[in-house]
Amino acid sequence: MPDTRRVLLHKNGPALWPEHKPLAEVIRLQNETPGPLFEATYQANPVPAGGTVFKREWWRYSNRYDPDDQYIKNKVIGRWMSWDTGLKDKETSAFTSCVVGELDPAYRLMVRHVYKERLEFPDLPDVIGGYVQRFNRDGKLRGVIIEDKASGISAIQTLSKTLKPNLARLLIAFEPGGDKIYRAQQAAVHCKNESVLLPHPTETVSWLMDFEDELFSFPGSTYMDQVDAFSQLILWLENLLSQGYQARTGS
Repeated sequence: MPDTRRVLLHKNGPALWPEHKPLAEVIRLQNETPGPLFEATYQANPVPAGGTVFKREWWRYSNRYDPDDQYIKNKVIGRWMSWDTGLKDKETSAFTSCVVGELDPAYRLMVRHVYKERLEFPDLPDVIGGYVQRFNRDGKLRGVIIEDKASGISAIQTLSKTLKPNLARLLIAFEPGGDKIYRAQQAAVHCKNESVLLPHPTETVSWLMDFEDELFSFPGSTYMDQVDAFSQLILWLENLLSQGYQARTGS
């Protein structure tokens, strides 16, 4: 068994020894320690400095929100979800990932939830449909963005027939230009200018550790599905994010 002084996080996300260091404390330590230093010191995994698209420093001390704050939840003006769909459920296949984001009154995007799972296509429409129902309980869901290729095309066709008409109208077939890295580079501009907020680490956002691990090691991460869904969401909303940035800065 590895030494807790050397390895704090399991590769799948949870803290290895929560009784030694709870999840929130580990994420705080991860956020306060430069990425390569954290990997080398606490994960026994030296990584080269630089080379990442999304910088941990952009969210180290600011650009965070309290995911449990009911006032923040009530002030949300709109919600979108972005899906990057995989094809198979084999261990070597890509994940299906979803990033749910909400706009605050200043037109900043708050990442509310992230999902990833390996799914076979017959299960994909049901999973998406369940998420549509879950995140539209307050009627604030404005769009369900699905990458317009491969299994995403079939999912849109199926959901357009199975969802209630008022929900089917929220389906958005979207194909951003360029490859995953290009899209991430475009999305990173809005992250750097403080238009995208991540939650503070708490036990209620158990997905955060795995998401940040992929985000801050991209494009060197083993999988890129969460980042791709994240980038797609930002690019769909970039006009609103730009308007909010211009209003805040007077530019």
